[in-house]
Amino acid sequence: MDLIAMNNAERVKWMLKRHAFLNDIVKSYSSLDDFAKDKEEWFALLGTDLTRENDYVYLYMWLDFGEYEMYFVIPNTDGHLTISEVILWQDDTCANTYLNIFSLHGADDDEILTSIHNYGEDYDS
Repeated sequence: MDLIAMNNAERVKWMLKRHAFLNDIVKSYSSLDDFAKDKEEWFALLGTDLTRENDYVYLYMWLDFGEYEMYFVIPNTDGHLTISEVILWQDDTCANTYLNIFSLHGADDDEILTSIHNYGEDYDS
């Protein structure tokens, strides 16, 4: 599978899959510190950088040829952790931009902590 030679629709489809996958990993945690401590080595084994910041943890995924996606682990309104709808990525013009992957609108870094996706009560995976 070529993760780079995708059109934007295919790339967004993979972003949404990654979001759901990462959300499954973080949703049982209620502490950013505990999550970072427990998962830093695990993500490193997968080639993903996990970095703890003041209000979130970011997961930096290097795809290839300078392209990357950065996902943000944030506190959810229910007391557990979740993945922000906003990611930082290198877009198709090689610009580093924030994107809400559910609305497909550009975003700002101040939206990272407030953009929470609701998978619904029946969401299991």
